[in-house]
Amino acid sequence: MNWLRIRPLLASWPGDTQPPTFEIMADENGTAVVELAWDPAALLAPASYVAPDNLRYYSSDVAFNETITDDNGSSRHITVPAQTITLSGNRAVWTMPQALWDGYVQETLKSSNTPPRSRFTRVLYYRVRVTPPGGSTARVWPLDSAISGNVDAPHLNILTICASPTAMVVPDETAVNAMGGITGFDTLWSTLLRWFWHNLDESSADRQALVAIFGHQTFQTEITSAAQRGKLLKLWLLGGPARRQLPRLLSRRIQRGSNITIPALVQTDLRGGKTLIDNLLALLNITPHPDIVGAATPAELVSDVVTEILDPNGQINQGAAGTCSPTSLQTMLLTLNPSEYVRLQVGLLSSSGATTLANGTAVSIPPGIFQVARYAGSQTNPFFVRTNAELAFQSTILKYAQGSRFPAYSTTAAANAPNGINTVFQQTIAGGLMSDETDRGLEGIFNATFTTNYIPNTTQTANQAAQPGLRTGFLSTIDAAQQPIPLAMYWSQPYNFGHVVLAVRRENGRVFFKNPQYAGSNPTAATGSTATNPPRRYDDASATLESISEADLLTWIKGYWNAGTAVG
Repeated sequence: MNWLRIRPLLASWPGDTQPPTFEIMADENGTAVVELAWDPAALLAPASYVAPDNLRYYSSDVAFNETITDDNGSSRHITVPAQTITLSGNRAVWTMPQALWDGYVQETLKSSNTPPRSRFTRVLYYRVRVTPPGGSTARVWPLDSAISGNVDAPHLNILTICASPTAMVVPDETAVNAMGGITGFDTLWSTLLRWFWHNLDESSADRQALVAIFGHQTFQTEITSAAQRGKLLKLWLLGGPARRQLPRLLSRRIQRGSNITIPALVQTDLRGGKTLIDNLLALLNITPHPDIVGAATPAELVSDVVTEILDPNGQINQGAAGTCSPTSLQTMLLTLNPSEYVRLQVGLLSSSGATTLANGTAVSIPPGIFQVARYAGSQTNPFFVRTNAELAFQSTILKYAQGSRFPAYSTTAAANAPNGINTVFQQTIAGGLMSDETDRGLEGIFNATFTTNYIPNTTQTANQAAQPGLRTGFLSTIDAAQQPIPLAMYWSQPYNFGHVVLAVRRENGRVFFKNPQYAGSNPTAATGSTATNPPRRYDDASATLESISEADLLTWIKGYWNAGTAVG
């Protein structure tokens, strides 16, 4: 067994609801033991504790039989039999026994008194031990080195019970009732959401996000399915860092034709027919790929993906304009169908690192690719990485589109060795995609046939001779397309390399395009300023929106790709 993880479904659990549920994940099946403790020291030195600290340490494989004093002074006897927790499909779900949870709740109440009548600090530290089939030694996570003296070691916060919760009713009872729960606790999610609604302080950013969701016009009038609204509320409940992004995501819209838009959250993907809400929830249920640096939780990966959706112009281009072809494909997919993007991420960010493109082709991430995040900013040639989602998608499309041209490298060699992953992958992405490879990537992503209109790298005289006809064809195409299309322009003179952008419209003698060379969250210039090579204007730097005059485009256009029909 190489790795395992345990996490509560919520990092902070309300103290007057059903017991918390934990998810255990590993790269093998096996038998698990869950340990809980009031403090890291108790996890390091498991033992039986006597009153008043009877509950300081608990292990699921040992029968627990202790008496504690409740907040009201009465005695409570807690009996919990030993349990067997078995992983199936590399995963297990464990819900804390009710009697044990009731005991922790009483300790929480006692700790809230002035002065406190319990040494419990309302924080439960946890770890898991898993013995694989046929094995005699258990793998442990987190390790002692991550626990010793570390108050930030993996833990669950128990939220104190509000003495006088607000009587404010939930604005959409139908949606809340549709949230569901887990086996044995069929209304768990709606119960927890109501608790947060009644107990979160009005100044809480999480509560403000929930208020904004309930009050959003899209939520109230355009997501007509109560089941889908309930799923969005569940996404807020379980989404961790992403919950504060959801009101913005509700405002995100997708163009479906001339002057017709729909909320991005209800758009369906290209292969499974699931909405963006469905796919984001599916991402919460994956076992994250073990190579991901920092051992990200599913909730953190959801935040990564939502970050890309809200700013669909990211960069894995290593600072050079000619490397943006895979980036532009990501920008195009995020612009046209973010639900499909998330469907792909469910596979790419999971332990399998694999998925299926819309055209039915099975693809997988390059070996060890998540490890390149370790080389961001710390090497002679740093690797630019914004999110794991960006890295997973663009590296996979680069590998798929290049086919046999994608180079081999060693995941065991030093990163900066000639055959090391950082050296080789930097060189690979720096080369970008050839025009036919860009076409292959587009057809795989969208399951549509694209036509390549492109000037090969020939003499400057030949290039200039081909440009008038190419520009005429492009302007006619973008007028008819009614959706963005990839456009390649020369990005320096003399004509030596192209840079792929996403052309979004033609207006007042100018062509407007998204430039994926940088992220909108980190613009390289001020809105309204201009640049040369090629001559262009920064129309909205925060959205990477730029434009070039049609007259200038005549001498800078290099090619474009056209599906001849709407895609996405």
